[in-house]
Amino acid sequence: MVRVSTSEQLIIFSRYIGQQVVIKSFLNNEENIGTLKGIRQDALLVAIDEVNRWIPLNDNFRVCDVKLLLKPLKKLTSSIIDTANGLPVQAFITPYYQQLGFDMPVFVAPGHSCNCKYVQELGLADYRSADEIAECAQQVFARG
Repeated sequence: MVRVSTSEQLIIFSRYIGQQVVIKSFLNNEENIGTLKGIRQDALLVAIDEVNRWIPLNDNFRVCDVKLLLKPLKKLTSSIIDTANGLPVQAFITPYYQQLGFDMPVFVAPGHSCNCKYVQELGLADYRSADEIAECAQQVFARG
């Protein structure tokens, strides 16, 4: 897997503000689902249970793992594709798909090794739904 720096992660996450994320704490192994609300130089703003929290990101020290909950492109429907193709400018198609929560190939910078890779390939997205994650957590809790 390609190593993605914090600044590169922030570039990628910034394109998906408004999407759900799953946050796995390395301190207590707990998973929470939230909504990505914003970014700053070293953190993501995530709303969890209607409380805004800054989730720090650092290249040298990680307290948690954050992944976007996205859908693979194979789940595009013909009506979504028709709407995208009807947009006034072709350059609007990718942001439209991102807004709907679809995983799209990323562009970080000219010549960057992450270019043209999907967010999931970079380890920054999960294709499960929030319900599937909650169900997995309940099964682990029941076994534990």
